[in-house]
Amino acid sequence: MNSRSLRRFVVFVLSLAAINSVQSEQPSPHSHREFKIGVLVSLTGSWNSLGQNTVAALQLANEQLRAAAKAEHGGYRFHLFVRDTQLDPAKALAAIQDLDKRGVKIVIGPQSSAEVAMIKPYADAHNILVISQGSTASSLAVPDDNIFRFCPNDMREAEAIVALMWHDGIRTIVPLWRDDAGNNGLHDSVKADFENLGGTVTTGYQYQSTTTDFSVATTSVASQITTLLVAGADPNSVGIYLAAFDEVVSVFHSAANNSILSS
Repeated sequence: MNSRSLRRFVVFVLSLAAINSVQSEQPSPHSHREFKIGVLVSLTGSWNSLGQNTVAALQLANEQLRAAAKAEHGGYRFHLFVRDTQLDPAKALAAIQDLDKRGVKIVIGPQSSAEVAMIKPYADAHNILVISQGSTASSLAVPDDNIFRFCPNDMREAEAIVALMWHDGIRTIVPLWRDDAGNNGLHDSVKADFENLGGTVTTGYQYQSTTTDFSVATTSVASQITTLLVAGADPNSVGIYLAAFDEVVSVFHSAANNSILSS
């Protein structure tokens, strides 16, 4: 999501919060109203670029909406309760429980499907509106719940990436993916679509979300590629499908040190 789209997204969400609160309350036209908005983002953990950009965009949108409201309606403001989840589902659940105690009923984020899956039962049970800017897992596409998501789910993304790989002549893929709800969903959808076209998907390698040393992962992927080539596969028809967050930098560094993957 680029910066302009992100800003539009948060302006919309804050406006939605104002509309929701105005509908539930009947304050005087010139009262100074405050709307509580929870923000669950990764600021210091993995994928913190999206979390930091989200908070920055929210702050800009808050200032703009506050100025407009003051000029037209006598003023209202949004109180942003920002919580750093570090992309940890347990921390996200603890955060939304704390926000609920503070009277927060609208939450922006969390950004990962694993976090959304963790907080979903609590949000549904306590009527908290959750608006995620990053979750893609199709397993979370549940009708009539309290979760809204602004990204297409993994089935739509799989259609696009599989079409691209097939167009490029890839007929066998070795998947490498992070073990969490979002990336598992991406792996499963890509595997299903690719095999439906007649392609081959190897076992690949699934790494834990806490992994920092990717030498085992890249060695496994390289070994599977070697097996395919020895069996007669065309090197130009074999590809690696990677589903991950910003730890991909470490994955690439590890791959660069592997003679098979770096050749």
